[in-house]
Amino acid sequence: MSKILSLAQDFEKKSKQQAHDTEQRLKSEFERHETFIEQALRSSEQKIKGDIRAQNQRMSALVLKSWLWIVLSVVLVLVACSSVIWWQGIIIAQNQIEISNQQSTLKELEAKGGKIQMSTCGDQNQLCIKIDLEASSYGADGVYPWKIPDGY
Repeated sequence: MSKILSLAQDFEKKSKQQAHDTEQRLKSEFERHETFIEQALRSSEQKIKGDIRAQNQRMSALVLKSWLWIVLSVVLVLVACSSVIWWQGIIIAQNQIEISNQQSTLKELEAKGGKIQMSTCGDQNQLCIKIDLEASSYGADGVYPWKIPDGY
């Protein structure tokens, strides 16, 4: 019986040793596997972060381009409006000068004979003016006497 007991004790030792060896191997394999998974996760994390950064850069560039086009369009519209206003200002200034010149010409004409009443007369619609027949006639030859127009 002591032989069986000794065999049982040897078997128990070998089983415990085998269980311990298996446990150590499994532990080292599990740690190796855990390290491999951790490295894969870190690599995946870095790749995802890089992709997110690249996407953010593309989106930032797209937003920047959009804002740049908006600002450029607004500037062009403002330049166009300013140019039109400047051009209209020049035209208005020129028209004011022309109106002023015309008003002074009208005053001169009025002083020289602007009250003369004109019309068209005869079959050929010739220009004629209203004459004061009671006013004196002027001219030496008498063929075409000069008369003072009516209203002067």
